[in-house]
Amino acid sequence: MSAKSQLCRLLSDYTGSTLTRIFSPVAGAERQRTVLVDFSSPNIAKPFHLGHFRATVTGNFICNLHRASGHEVIGINYLGDWGTQFDLLAQGWKKYGVEEQLLADPLRYLNKLYVRMNSEAAQVGSEQLNGVDSEVTSINRDLWSRFRLLTMEHLKQTYKRMNVEFSAYEYESDYVDSALRIAQGLVDSGLAIVDSDGVTCIPAGTFEHVPQRIVLLKSNKSTLYLTRDLAAAISRHERYQFDRIHYVVEDGQRLHFKQLQQILSRMGYTWAQQSSDLDDHLLLGRAPSDLHIPFGRVQGVSTRRGEGLFLSDILNNARQTVLRRMEYSPTTRISKTDSMNEVADQLGTTCLVIEMLRKGRQKPIYLESFLGYSVVSEPNADSTTVSDNSDLSGLGLQYCHARLCSLEERALKAGLVHSSRSDSITSFGNELDLVHRLNTLPEPLSETTLNDPLFVLLLEHLSNFPDEFHSAYSNYEASVIVNYANRLMSHINAAWKGLPVLTCTHESDRLLRLAIFVAARNILATCLRLLGIRPLRAI
Repeated sequence: MSAKSQLCRLLSDYTGSTLTRIFSPVAGAERQRTVLVDFSSPNIAKPFHLGHFRATVTGNFICNLHRASGHEVIGINYLGDWGTQFDLLAQGWKKYGVEEQLLADPLRYLNKLYVRMNSEAAQVGSEQLNGVDSEVTSINRDLWSRFRLLTMEHLKQTYKRMNVEFSAYEYESDYVDSALRIAQGLVDSGLAIVDSDGVTCIPAGTFEHVPQRIVLLKSNKSTLYLTRDLAAAISRHERYQFDRIHYVVEDGQRLHFKQLQQILSRMGYTWAQQSSDLDDHLLLGRAPSDLHIPFGRVQGVSTRRGEGLFLSDILNNARQTVLRRMEYSPTTRISKTDSMNEVADQLGTTCLVIEMLRKGRQKPIYLESFLGYSVVSEPNADSTTVSDNSDLSGLGLQYCHARLCSLEERALKAGLVHSSRSDSITSFGNELDLVHRLNTLPEPLSETTLNDPLFVLLLEHLSNFPDEFHSAYSNYEASVIVNYANRLMSHINAAWKGLPVLTCTHESDRLLRLAIFVAARNILATCLRLLGIRPLRAI
């Protein structure tokens, strides 16, 4: 395929304006598939920390991969609002609660209470704390409702900053009653028993490689996370009829999800066995079929001990760092204070997303500082010194994208290409016009641009994007897209210096160079959107 044909195809396939389908189902596919992804899942009345952030951006990336592959995606946020952890908090409120402090900073104050009560429970045992149970008692219902509302207000603000949306929010409390019925049904079927200590469980040795018994209900008939997960999974399939379900949860929960899958399979739910049928309808090959999609732990952010900072603090610090850079940069194009704050916030979030996704999904992350600020309550002596240059890689991607947008605007004003839209400041408009202009150029085209090594390398890298997408999809590895985007940025920056556009003498050189930069911007924007990042047009 000629370089001109490659460029025209790239311009037609990737508009960069939205996260559109990148690859379509093969001819003859009966329907698109439905993929349900359970991710983020923080607990009420507890801070949203870096561990939750990694869970959220990883799950969001998996959702975006499937959307780009033509599937319907159901993103579920399953919040923990039930069990012993909440009753500990309720007891803490009764013993130490101060209304004024709660109203001043709800989540921070509730976390302070939680850490205090967890410390007391560790010393004497939660069972010895008066009134603490594993279910929300009737006397605590009002507190439970209030704390849940306060938490949701905080979480929705956080998700907005992260550019993350969910199809539905669900709560563990939604499934308590059905979990009790399922446990009784398993006893009736003979799969589970009520043991001598009153615990409802599946006996040890029932499943291969699970030597211990699997507890479904405590002796007081309180439900457990596993039982509620069983009820939630069954209910979701009844409602959504998904073809595949994924739980994006930290690596330490492998046993839990192995037990969940084994019980569902034994109950006759074939969808829990996760066949690879989904991939037969794609040109992409196989995506992971596991129920549990694990990611590595973010070290040093235990909420029980109060070690990690709130994510909002980390993002606020990142915004301040970026604001200082913008204020002193001669190339900053944003002037209004509100706009600068918004852009700086997006840039800070971009940097943190890239930091979380640039490493392999299952590798642990230990992050003591980010953009020069500590992210733990008690850092080492040198953790707040100079930030790692890698912290700023997300900033470079956004600056690269904004620079290319600026080129497109100047090309429009110069009449090099025509836009069919009136909002050309926010959208380049008509890539098809550029394709038409390229196709009508008289042959032979100028070899000055076509044979330039910078042009050749950039075009080759752009043409490799489908293979990189395939690799990321096959392993749910965001690091593949991050690494590709960083290499793309390097090629763009090199070509930017060596392939000027508007000052070219020959029209074919101007159009070829503009075309490759537009194609590069569109694919860079696609990479950012896959990662859950909103590409910025001006900084």
